[in-house]
Amino acid sequence: MFAAALKPLGLTPAWAEAISVLDEREPLTIRELGLLLVCEGEHPSRLVNRMVSAGLLTTEPSPDDDRARWIRLTPAARALLPRLREIEDQLHTAIEKAVDANSLESCRAVLGDFIDGLPAAEALKRRVSS
Repeated sequence: MFAAALKPLGLTPAWAEAISVLDEREPLTIRELGLLLVCEGEHPSRLVNRMVSAGLLTTEPSPDDDRARWIRLTPAARALLPRLREIEDQLHTAIEKAVDANSLESCRAVLGDFIDGLPAAEALKRRVSS
């Protein structure tokens, strides 16, 4: 459902996640972005390179570290944000309509236990705590 809604925008769920994270926290280095991603946390440089080629991200040398590059959203990526937020809201609404609140909380707990200790769980914890 989410991937299908993103397709007309030319986005994948991983690209949408990267855009959302950068919208909240840019500039980030590739390493920093990777630590916050659930979808592509293990291979952020490939993701960033594809998104740069698509005109959605720019990179520039970090003033703090000659080896690092800052990643920023381009105007093209920023133009997608309102529609991206709308799609995310529609997904959340669909989930809330399909599943009662108690079942949804139980599902969150089960999934939380399932991913505990995995890189995805660590990425989610970093996003919530910072």
